[in-house]
Amino acid sequence: MRSEKKLFLTLGAVFFLSSCSDLGFYWQAAAGHLDLLNSKQDIQELLDSSATSTELKRKLKLVESVRTFASGRMGLPDNAAYTAYVDLGRPFVTMVVTAAQPLELKAHQWCYWFVGCQEYRGYFNEAAAEAFALEMKQQKLDVSVGGVSAYSTLGWLNKPWLPNYFSDPVLSTFLLKPDAELIATLIHEMAHQIVYLKNDTAFNESFAVFVEQEGLRQFLGESENFTFIEGNVEKTYQWYLSARKDRRLFRQLVTTTFEKMEILFAGKLTDAEKLRKKQQLFAEMRENYESRKKDFQVLSYDSWFAKKLNNTHLLGVRRYHSQVDKFARLFEENGQQWPQFFEAVRKLSKL
Repeated sequence: MRSEKKLFLTLGAVFFLSSCSDLGFYWQAAAGHLDLLNSKQDIQELLDSSATSTELKRKLKLVESVRTFASGRMGLPDNAAYTAYVDLGRPFVTMVVTAAQPLELKAHQWCYWFVGCQEYRGYFNEAAAEAFALEMKQQKLDVSVGGVSAYSTLGWLNKPWLPNYFSDPVLSTFLLKPDAELIATLIHEMAHQIVYLKNDTAFNESFAVFVEQEGLRQFLGESENFTFIEGNVEKTYQWYLSARKDRRLFRQLVTTTFEKMEILFAGKLTDAEKLRKKQQLFAEMRENYESRKKDFQVLSYDSWFAKKLNNTHLLGVRRYHSQVDKFARLFEENGQQWPQFFEAVRKLSKL
């Protein structure tokens, strides 16, 4: 009886977070999330177990350290989220499908109960994602499919009145990342519990990206957080700074192409001419990357540029970073104080 109740509650909760298009999508979302919940292992029990590897213990202790810092120093929610662990056995948790018109830099949206519309549609099963992507391609859309290493229920299933069974777990995909990336990922996912604006993916993701960046900087700036970081902490932070520079350079390359594409699509050429010049712009962006590759210090974007690029790839980069600078300014305006900043963001989201 207990397991049936859990199944019922989980199906209901996931349906609220899922697209309204068909029962097949509902079922895979519910089944995939339920599988995660049923696979959870309590982190403290793993730490107490002699069967847990030394490296897994180190990573889980780092997770605990980040959670303590994020809730105690930053004011992020202190709940049962990320107190359990799931070994996925694969390098992604979901496969995400995105789509766009071939001559528009505007992402296709799918609408979900309660959380509004988002610019992506997630599948726990890779074959299902590819099948749906094929359907979208048959509609003559630009489409891409990519693996996602982290996701959260946006606080919906981390409520104090819900059993811990439903809380978001730490995923093994988190722990595959370098320490700096692990810290940033956990803070990013916790930030989504602070505020969520319906129908505005760019707002939500840019907010979480800023919080992860500033939170990581502060975390690595305090010596009491160094215990579980592998190797030299200064090197870890320098790696993070180098990675930020690399990402900034990558975004510059993408933004330049994005802006040229906007001008092209708004012009008076025929659709056929626009499509031809669009491919020229992508080729030019690849050439620019190759000429600047030596400037990248720790990150490589070879695999990204090796893809058959389309509008969804440009939009994906913009989705996560288009408003980060605005949140940075808002943080400064609020005296770099997290409580005041979070309250300002909440007010902003209500406008």
